[in-house]
Amino acid sequence: MDPEYIGQRVRHWRLKRGVSQRTLAELAGFTQGYISQIEAGTVSVDKRSTQASIAQALQVSVADLTGQPYDPRTIEHSAATAAIPRLRAALLSLSLDAQAESVAPVGGLQLRVNEAQAMHNACRYDQLVPVLPELLLDLYAHRASADAGAMLVWITYATTFAAKYLGYDDLAILAAQQCRASAGELGDDAWRAVAEFALLHTLPHEASALTSQRVIAVIEHFEPASADRRVRQVYGMLHLTAAMRAAVAGQSTEAIAHLGVAEGAAASMGESNFSQLWFGPTNAAIWRLGIYAELREGTRVRDEGRIDVTNLRSYNRQATYYADLARCIGQVRGREEHALSLLLRAEAIAPQRVRLSPAVRETVGAMMRRARTSAGGAELRKLAARLGTLD
Repeated sequence: MDPEYIGQRVRHWRLKRGVSQRTLAELAGFTQGYISQIEAGTVSVDKRSTQASIAQALQVSVADLTGQPYDPRTIEHSAATAAIPRLRAALLSLSLDAQAESVAPVGGLQLRVNEAQAMHNACRYDQLVPVLPELLLDLYAHRASADAGAMLVWITYATTFAAKYLGYDDLAILAAQQCRASAGELGDDAWRAVAEFALLHTLPHEASALTSQRVIAVIEHFEPASADRRVRQVYGMLHLTAAMRAAVAGQSTEAIAHLGVAEGAAASMGESNFSQLWFGPTNAAIWRLGIYAELREGTRVRDEGRIDVTNLRSYNRQATYYADLARCIGQVRGREEHALSLLLRAEAIAPQRVRLSPAVRETVGAMMRRARTSAGGAELRKLAARLGTLD
């Protein structure tokens, strides 16, 4: 049986490297007892910093531990992955500046992009990924038009995150680099900021120091242009990104400081949505939950548990809210049933996004393996089966 959770993969690589649990614990900076719990699957390895420390100690990538990209278990997942070879070819064509003429009329491109935006917001990767290759090529052919150029930046942005969520990190980086190149051609600070935001989210965990340095440099670069309302939205998202990077590094004070800047910008602007970023008070509050979860400070959750996520027409952000709230609630002993109800709600909103989340898979898997006889019950077992985290 293939390993289905991080603990099994940790054991696999530890034995392959020929090291003991004690040695691995010393190299990664944890106790032997904690490594034992990880391998047994009774603790959730949903913290990216923990994954990165263990991966470094084992001399493997974080993807080697998470197991991404996952094997398709549904028709929808299969439909998305079946289109990956065509998407790869299209991105390579753009990166090599292949001069292919498009027979698609410029006038119809906006409608196709609007449809792609709807799929993106609904987390329908089974529908989105198959249409991306041709759309990328058509937009690239017409990029001399300012409108088509802006649409190309957004489509490469959407491609970046679709590839990232599906676990194809190489394609995500390739798409983000093309997004950056296209934004540079367009010469618009707002779209350049979007491209930098996309690229930051593709940098691997192994390059955490580079990511932390880069996000600060990007923030400083675009701060003078933040009087532009569009730029200010991305500027706020960059501070949220910096807050999460600080949380991953265990820098709680710095994380909260960046979060405060972002929340201040969000409060001054209200709910906004340049480039489908959905920046505003609601999204900033959702990011706060994710930061609490990463810092293992779920007990700090108070009013964040009563956010009206319907302010955002993004199923990704809505589902992320319930999933991260579940991770926070799950850090409080005896609240597993509440956490499960939140995870089920997240899955109902965006099943493809939630089932592909390493953090959700780890959380559910650990809950399942900690269960004795009736804890969690049938609903937990069904959810674990859908996510592929049952032994």
